[in-house]
Amino acid sequence: MDQPPALPGRWQTVGAVFFRPRRILSDWHAADPEAAWILARLTIPLLLASVIGAAVAHALIPSGFPPETRPDPIGFGIYSALTQFVGVMALAAAAHYLCDLFQGYSDLRRALTAVSVALVPAWVGNVAAALPWPVGPHLALLLILYSLVLLYAAFAVIVGVRKGNRLAHYLASLAAALLVTFAFGWQAMSLIPGAAPEVRLGTTWLL
Repeated sequence: MDQPPALPGRWQTVGAVFFRPRRILSDWHAADPEAAWILARLTIPLLLASVIGAAVAHALIPSGFPPETRPDPIGFGIYSALTQFVGVMALAAAAHYLCDLFQGYSDLRRALTAVSVALVPAWVGNVAAALPWPVGPHLALLLILYSLVLLYAAFAVIVGVRKGNRLAHYLASLAAALLVTFAFGWQAMSLIPGAAPEVRLGTTWLL
């Protein structure tokens, strides 16, 4: 599938969400790419880069935790990639279908675009979480919170949710996606060997 003429690049998008988020949201709204293009050229590459980058960072940076509290890198990588992908699709689908309820305009590709762009800081945070305590986890948390703020703006700009219905649409979409992702992740953790550590030390390993 050909790239639309004005479509921003993936690495341009990564930088722009931090330095000119309003402009990049407008650019993606104007580009309006097909869903297959978004998945193949933005969502999946950035998701995999985040998972692989986090695995390498955790392997290279000493964590200070006992080995039995850390999951198998390959098993956890597969689990993380699958669960995040399901989460992206669940959030995009929820945002799309809930537009009817909240008087918005959307098709699935616009919702998928909004979710993929908004999750860029969280994917960067996934790698940053490997930095030593307390810098890594706190930086990751800040980036996740920024993704949540950016998601609200992306639903307004890219999806076109009407003012007055945005907060309700945003919260309902998040709740539906979290439910689906939690249900899938809980099962996947049990089915994929090495996805969970031998000893679960709080929730630190989930970062």
